[in-house]
Amino acid sequence: MNPSLANDLRIFVQKKVQSGEFSSVEAVVEAALKKLWEQETPGPEELIDHEFLEFCAREGDDDVTLEEVLQATSKIPGSMSQAIIEEARADRI
Repeated sequence: MNPSLANDLRIFVQKKVQSGEFSSVEAVVEAALKKLWEQETPGPEELIDHEFLEFCAREGDDDVTLEEVLQATSKIPGSMSQAIIEEARADRI
């Protein structure tokens, strides 16, 4: 791939190579594209639902055990709870 660059960008890239900061034109372009990609790709922190975590902190009850939750949800007809319980039990065996 040989992208065409505007004159000012071409000069900028050449200066980066001439200064020794980059080994080649390709290295400059790759670094620029990597930086752009990192800016547009969400990091782990951006994927966290902070509003939900705050809700859980407000509404959660630390006295409720996982076993109690599994027992309660197993009574819901047509839910995924039975499959989850069976999978958890299979993991214990």
